[in-house]
Amino acid sequence: MKIWLLTCQFEKYEVLKFINREDSNLFHENFNGTSMKKNWQPIQVQTYKDGKVSDFPDGLLLVPVFSEKAVQVLQEFILEEKVELLPLTSTKNRKYYAVNVLNVLGAIDGNTSEVRRSRSGRILNYDGFSFFKEMVEGQDIFKVVNHESKRIISTKVFVSDLFRKKVIESGLEGFNFIEFWDSEKTATGEEELANPYLVDTSFGTTYTFEEATNFVMNQNKTVASDKWAMRLDENKELQVGQLQEDGSFLWINSIYYPPIFLAMKWKVL
Repeated sequence: MKIWLLTCQFEKYEVLKFINREDSNLFHENFNGTSMKKNWQPIQVQTYKDGKVSDFPDGLLLVPVFSEKAVQVLQEFILEEKVELLPLTSTKNRKYYAVNVLNVLGAIDGNTSEVRRSRSGRILNYDGFSFFKEMVEGQDIFKVVNHESKRIISTKVFVSDLFRKKVIESGLEGFNFIEFWDSEKTATGEEELANPYLVDTSFGTTYTFEEATNFVMNQNKTVASDKWAMRLDENKELQVGQLQEDGSFLWINSIYYPPIFLAMKWKVL
């Protein structure tokens, strides 16, 4: 049994953005495992970058966004008690839903996970995830909490083999899956499941987007945040990288920055 990190593809697909920039604060500060449906008002979005129509478009920070088709195909996995589907209003009259995952599990096995700690002993980051098999078995979409502080790791959504299989077989566009845990392996096994480039910006020295781009453009540094990275190629042209299933980055030359970058914190690698 494997557990997968749910991410979206970036290259060649459309990218969304908020019409009202203030709405990004709602996405940045919420989606933490608690219900939002009662007070939700549909948020307006528009296309920031044209591309192939995606069933899992990027652009709205790190919150998953599903198309109406994806919701219909995956309805058996996104049950109401585990997921809220919060409607978005698109200028192209397409129906999208922000996915608020309510299914939050204390499933991290602290004894076999790899962690980095501060001098005081606080967990700074998980370098290798390991789950209690009995807690994630039968769980098709979920988030997890830090096994010591019990705080939700809100930026990561995990899915099951069945969820991934359904997406692939149905031909849904724009989904990407990163293998994060295999019940037949351990976090300290020969093949590491966690990728060191999946950067946790909840601790340590971080920089704003403006500061990060300065490091890239003026000091030729590589910067990263979660699944994203930026660097210059050999011709000093900007490249944006997205983490792939095999742990490598897919680098593309880009003349623009995805709008989600503006609200993210960055680290210099």
